[in-house]
Amino acid sequence: MEHHLHNLDWDAVKVILAVADRQSFRQAAQDLGRSVNKLRSAVDRLEDQFGFSLFHRHVDGAKLTVEGRRVVSAARQVERSMVDMMRVAHSAADTMKGPVRLAVTEGIGTFWLVPQLVDFLAGPGRDIQVTLQCALQAVDVLRLEADISIQTVEPSDFDVVKRRIGRVHMTLFAGRAYAERHGLPTSLEDLASHRIIEQEMDQFAGYGLDQIYTSEIAERLVALRTNFASAHYWAIAKGAGIGMLPNYAAAIGGDLVPIDLGLRIPVDLWLAVHPEMVKTARHRAVVEWLNGCFDAQAYPWFGEHFMSPDEIASFLTVSPRLASYFSGFTPIASWADRPRITDEGAT
Repeated sequence: MEHHLHNLDWDAVKVILAVADRQSFRQAAQDLGRSVNKLRSAVDRLEDQFGFSLFHRHVDGAKLTVEGRRVVSAARQVERSMVDMMRVAHSAADTMKGPVRLAVTEGIGTFWLVPQLVDFLAGPGRDIQVTLQCALQAVDVLRLEADISIQTVEPSDFDVVKRRIGRVHMTLFAGRAYAERHGLPTSLEDLASHRIIEQEMDQFAGYGLDQIYTSEIAERLVALRTNFASAHYWAIAKGAGIGMLPNYAAAIGGDLVPIDLGLRIPVDLWLAVHPEMVKTARHRAVVEWLNGCFDAQAYPWFGEHFMSPDEIASFLTVSPRLASYFSGFTPIASWADRPRITDEGAT
């Protein structure tokens, strides 16, 4: 009988339950909103599969046969199981308990999202288990490599739920130790005599120095190349050379000096979600939280237009919560208390 189950029409099972309840094809048809002939055909197909009659048809209606009563009894158990399954599924969709896999570039994940993630997970009624994948490559959420992704490459899959969530503006920085030893460049021509720290990964293809200089000069300038944002940041902050960082990088805590040579790289951030994941409460909550993390009203450096590091510094001085946002990454004085590098040295 196992091969019969493979072809079993579960919609027809609902029909026999309706006919059994009403003891009438006509009344069951009215309840289900179908024609009598369609119901009769559905029952006939099941009877052919089973090899016996389910109902005695007569002018007063339809009465279950002995075999039919046994089938209907089993079908009601299946119906109850289906109801229980849907109840569990509905409960799972509405609960704030369970795993969420979030993939994000390493720099954004480590330096920007983790501090906010602490507060998010501490929210009332949340028992969400977040797996934070700091990925060097864009993940495929349709293949469930992650449930949700923040990436710098626009998702190409048509079925993915996606939106551009913000923009990171990359600009030049040097560590204070480097600036004091070697000075700071005042032009792109002057930059060619300095050491460059470059980050390369699939989601960020470098600075494009070969388009500013020759490929030979561009290669000679690079003193250190890394694919990890944290190593890249630390190398610049410790004085290994000049490199591109997000315009809010000095707020993280390293002793950094911004360099304005007009060399900026805007990098769009894309939110990608598996279409089935937006149906669960916990995934919707994480998506809503991520939208807030990159809200340009609250964090204007993620907006469309470039905001200079000095403008960000002024903004942070009037926002006590944000001024201490990165507290603990490095033991450095607050942004407002830092000396500035000028042509005459530290002031």
